[in-house]
Amino acid sequence: MLPLNTVLKRLQVPHDAEELPPTALISRDVKPIEPERRTWNGAAMFSLWGLLAFNMANWQLGSSLLSVGLNWWQCFLATLIGHLLAAAMVVIASFPGLHYHISFPVSMRIAWGLFGSIFVVLNRILLSIVWFGVQSWLGGTMTYVCLRAMWPSIDNVPATFPASTGMTLPQFIGFIVFYVIQLPILLLNPKQLRFLVMGSTIIGFIVQLVLLIWACATMKGFGSVLKDESPTTGSLGWSFMYGITVTISSITAGILSVCDFSRFARTPAAGQWPQFLGFLPAWLGNVFGIITVAATQQRFGAQLWSVTGLLVAIQDADQTHGTRAAVWFCGAAFLVSQLALNAAGNSFSGGCDMAALLPRWINIRRGQYLTAILGLAINPWYLLSGASVFLSVMSGYSIFIQPSLGIIVGHYFVLQRQRIRVSDLYHVGDNSIYWYTFGCNWRAFVAWLVGVTSHLPGFLATLNKSITVSAASKNLYTLTSMTSFTFAFATILILSYAFPVRRQREFADSHTRQQARQLCEEFITSSAILRLESAMSLPEPIEEYSEVQKVKE
Repeated sequence: MLPLNTVLKRLQVPHDAEELPPTALISRDVKPIEPERRTWNGAAMFSLWGLLAFNMANWQLGSSLLSVGLNWWQCFLATLIGHLLAAAMVVIASFPGLHYHISFPVSMRIAWGLFGSIFVVLNRILLSIVWFGVQSWLGGTMTYVCLRAMWPSIDNVPATFPASTGMTLPQFIGFIVFYVIQLPILLLNPKQLRFLVMGSTIIGFIVQLVLLIWACATMKGFGSVLKDESPTTGSLGWSFMYGITVTISSITAGILSVCDFSRFARTPAAGQWPQFLGFLPAWLGNVFGIITVAATQQRFGAQLWSVTGLLVAIQDADQTHGTRAAVWFCGAAFLVSQLALNAAGNSFSGGCDMAALLPRWINIRRGQYLTAILGLAINPWYLLSGASVFLSVMSGYSIFIQPSLGIIVGHYFVLQRQRIRVSDLYHVGDNSIYWYTFGCNWRAFVAWLVGVTSHLPGFLATLNKSITVSAASKNLYTLTSMTSFTFAFATILILSYAFPVRRQREFADSHTRQQARQLCEEFITSSAILRLESAMSLPEPIEEYSEVQKVKE
């Protein structure tokens, strides 16, 4: 039997001969991105949000909002406002990556501290796992559509799962096939991913547009979906606000992940307006879904909010070879979008988080596969078994995630005025201005609790209808994507001004933004040399970097 030390050494992240081995604090995947790896241009950054727009979940979002009582034009307006607000959040959240080239888990150290950030990172790892499983299930249902188009007899497979699981055996077969297909795609690096993202965005747009044109050209009239009167039985205003909240919540995972990609942008400008304009394809995806449902309602006698259900209904209505071929190509296009979405949007984010927690043992690729494995354990087929469950799941994420966004935005833009001492994000001890109290910023934890607990009663009542809460609690939860962000933002500012971190204020006062970013670039170019001095941590003062590098040379 091999000694434990030998086993642990062999399990460490491999590295090239010219690279230094990963340490407990930093690795190639965790350090700020050097200029030669910044390859994402404006088109790639725009396509990233196009990928999040032209996929199954976003198509279903617009149509499933009809189930909460909004009519068609109210859905259009609610989703437009939601995507505009989400796009603004995306751009704001991407700044640490655009200007300092750091990933999401490293950027969280700014406000939470080196050890405190672990709490947020673990939270987002859970989010990545959940969304990986959900998108895998959606991709699996589309794989089932493709298999069914080729072999209609697949539906004759005996049922072995109870109805309560929300799936059938043929659908589960499709899920397994999709899951296996996507595993090799996780091997793509960020430079290769940008081509997959751009290609998938184009394919996703084309298939949704073609489906919309076909539905309108062959419809038997628009159904009740496009009637002006609202069928809601409750308050129209709160239903409308709920639509905005759900729209924002649907891409909360993307907002959190943005630094993981924006750090690869060639220039900061490549990640600003291109990303903000991503609201347009995201909104168009919702519009395509709503109009397609409206144009097919009369034909199929139901509002088919699931694109999988729609394609199945199309094949059932016409079993000719031409229709089956069309269904297969349509399903295959959605399948490609799902593969790209899971590789770029979910597994990559999970991999970045895990690599930041244990850089010596986990790199992004290993983290991606761990995310994929854990994504099997969440029963994603149940999460998407109905429109109400689907909406509850998406909107529920914001209660735990949006406060973290409010905290980092408050720290980055207000407290530290976009002046970050990047080297100190990789330090352990009092020499780091982000060390706080034993590596944790208690102010951030309090702000997070304020953002979460204020919305918790409404969240619990949404998940369990037997729980009775006040109307005010329900209404507050309806606004959770905006209010949880705002509450945490305000709280972190109040606490930080009342209990300031003196050294952070001194650094912000003594450096311009340009100087802080220049120090970051110096750190990026010199950190590899300086790591030869220590296998565990980086040197302390950033001001010494240029001088030490001169000595080395």
